[in-house]
Amino acid sequence: MLLDPHTHITGKRQLEHVLAHIRAYGGGRSVVLPIEPGDCTGVGRERGWRTEAVIAAFERQPDEIIPFCHVNPFAADALEQIRRYYAMGIFRGFGEHKVKIACDHPLSMQIYHLCGELGWPVLMHFDYQDYHNYNIEAFAAVLEACPQTRFIGHAQSWWANISAAPVRDPRAAEFEEYPRGPVVPGGLVDRWLEEYPNLYADLSARSGYFALDRDPQFGRDFISRHRTKLMWATDCPCLDGKGDLGGGRRRDCLAALSLSWLRRYCESDEHFDDLTYRNAERLLGL
Repeated sequence: MLLDPHTHITGKRQLEHVLAHIRAYGGGRSVVLPIEPGDCTGVGRERGWRTEAVIAAFERQPDEIIPFCHVNPFAADALEQIRRYYAMGIFRGFGEHKVKIACDHPLSMQIYHLCGELGWPVLMHFDYQDYHNYNIEAFAAVLEACPQTRFIGHAQSWWANISAAPVRDPRAAEFEEYPRGPVVPGGLVDRWLEEYPNLYADLSARSGYFALDRDPQFGRDFISRHRTKLMWATDCPCLDGKGDLGGGRRRDCLAALSLSWLRRYCESDEHFDDLTYRNAERLLGL
């Protein structure tokens, strides 16, 4: 039984696709993450991305869907919205927090503090310079300022920092959105997972898969060092768990790639179970 803590309902990817995706690998539960629309998120106003769509999915399939909520941090009533969502009693966390401001922006900081008070983890999307939650180097200060808030790291800039001194400027000639090749020890992500008890990470998307696969020996040691802090996850765009992207397009399913990698490199069945559902269950209080 799997627990995928990173899925979305979008205009094209509906509830039935989320369910088909995890059922293709034996079934389990899926966290559905909204991203509320707005200039700061870069997400359109289609209903699929919104918290209301997550609520509708949970009401239809409460045994398989775990709902998170999100708000636009620039909304005048952002904190009040979060409190209203908490009062509904169905949500297990906040995010995906994918906003085009620095990760330590005051509007986000007040949300982090409130989520800590409510006992909700916050799933963060870290992208490169001037994009979502940029200035990742400042995140250590966030972790220290919000010790009761549990954070889940994800996405391109996050996983590039598994290696020391990655190229962070997309304008640089040597920049790679998904770095390949040997990992240089001492990366921020490796150090922070060791140092901060309130920090976790999900292994979703191409960024998570490539971070492990670029240097398999380092990846094997990494998932051993942080076996209580890491969660298998997909953030996969395919519709069926078999690579169908719709419109005749296909690509390898990220669930298939990542589960195969973990089965090869986890130390034991217990280790595999920790990464594929137990750690997420503990973090979400299930």
